[in-house]
Amino acid sequence: MSQAQRHARPLNRSESQARTRAALLDAAEALIVEHSIPALSLRAVCTRAGYTQGAFYSNFADREELLLEVMERNLEQKAASLEQMLATCGDAGLDGTLACILDWCCHLWTAPALQG
Repeated sequence: MSQAQRHARPLNRSESQARTRAALLDAAEALIVEHSIPALSLRAVCTRAGYTQGAFYSNFADREELLLEVMERNLEQKAASLEQMLATCGDAGLDGTLACILDWCCHLWTAPALQG
C-alpha cells in the first residue's frame, strides 16, 4: 500500500456510489464492444465490474436503464469529440472544415463502437 493510499480519506456514500455506477457503466460498455448489446448480461457486467447484482440494482432499475445510460454517455463523448475537432479547425474555411469533419467521421467509423 502506498503512502498516498494510507492517507487518502475514505469515500463518502455518494462518492462510493458514483464510483460503483461508473465501474458498472465501464464494464457494460466494454462488454458491448466485445460481444454486442443483445449478448449483454447483468451477471457479466457485475462480474467484470467486480460488484454484486445487489450493487447493480442499487444503481439501475434494470438492464434497459443501464443501456440508456451507456448510450447517453457515449453520445456525450462523441459530441465533446466533435466540438473539440471543430475548435481545432479554426478558420480553415469551408474546405478545411469539411476535411476535418470527414477525418472525424472516418475516426468514428474505425473506432470500436457500441453496436447491437
